[in-house]
Amino acid sequence: MDAHSFQIGMDGFIWFIGTVENIEDPLCVGRCKVRCIGWHDGDTEKLSTADLPYAYPIAPVSQSSTGHNLRPGDWVVGFFLDGKLAQQPMIFGVLPAIPQSHT
Repeated sequence: MDAHSFQIGMDGFIWFIGTVENIEDPLCVGRCKVRCIGWHDGDTEKLSTADLPYAYPIAPVSQSSTGHNLRPGDWVVGFFLDGKLAQQPMIFGVLPAIPQSHT
């Protein structure tokens, strides 16, 4: 998607709560895979972790590194940079939660 094909904030602010499933980022820029409740099917047979879009954690300006403290199983809150298209998730916080088994 071209950055000029939508106006940030003009299409509606779409937020999510999700679970971090994978923190391995082949580009080493801090991205992770998050399954967003209500947006991504919970059945990993229908939508695998590998097929989830990468989410970018938002860091304070005082933290210029690409590291984060997210772990698989963490619950996060964020928004979709591309609104209803929901393919560019951004994480702006972690919710206190006890990781649950998905069995």
